[in-house]
Amino acid sequence: MKLSHYTRLARLFEYPDESYTSLVTNMASELAVQYPDASKELEAFSKLLPKDTYRLQELYTKSFEVQAVTSLEIGYLLYGDDYTRGEVMVHLNQEHRAVGNDLGTELSDHLSNVLKLLPQMQDKTVVNDLVTMMVAPAVEIMMHEYTPKNMEAKDKLYKKQYKTLIIPSVPVGMFLHLIKALFMILDSDFALIKENKPFGDASFLGFLTSELEVEEGKKSSNSCAPTFDASGVMTTSSCGSCA
Repeated sequence: MKLSHYTRLARLFEYPDESYTSLVTNMASELAVQYPDASKELEAFSKLLPKDTYRLQELYTKSFEVQAVTSLEIGYLLYGDDYTRGEVMVHLNQEHRAVGNDLGTELSDHLSNVLKLLPQMQDKTVVNDLVTMMVAPAVEIMMHEYTPKNMEAKDKLYKKQYKTLIIPSVPVGMFLHLIKALFMILDSDFALIKENKPFGDASFLGFLTSELEVEEGKKSSNSCAPTFDASGVMTTSSCGSCA
């Protein structure tokens, strides 16, 4: 099975530039025959894209980075910032290095980097495991975070923490079309088993709530929150006892 389309899909999850809209429309055309439902999602997505690049970048930042709807770091979505995520990032970084995959400014578990990795990996069993056990469950979590209930709950948390909300000039929900398109393609390529959801209880909202509680000092100062560099190595922790 050829997986080269994931290289081009990866670009759609990177910070947008002037070429972004054309990338989306070209991808929709490319997928039309083999993945018609995903192509329709991308067509719907393209119609919602603002013409102004600055406004598009603003929307991307609001969706995935600042007061985000969800995260694009799949390890974080599945495990939060614990040691399991660190181990995953170390292994992913090894895979990236083995094929010469340039991570850019993102971490090894960023969705765009992982998608670029898939067609370059030689062991198809490992590719299948990576998709079915990590990528697909993380993408399902992303879709779930776009439900009105979860988006409203996150807005309340952000408003409580930061006293104000960043309101983008166009609706943030439009990125759900892109995420749904990716899941449809993964489902078609890897025959995902819907009832097998080992990370079904994971929640970006839950991790977000926990982080904001730490910032507000509601949790014990002995709680350790390790952070990781681009190679997945733990660099710091939030408490001196973990040093």
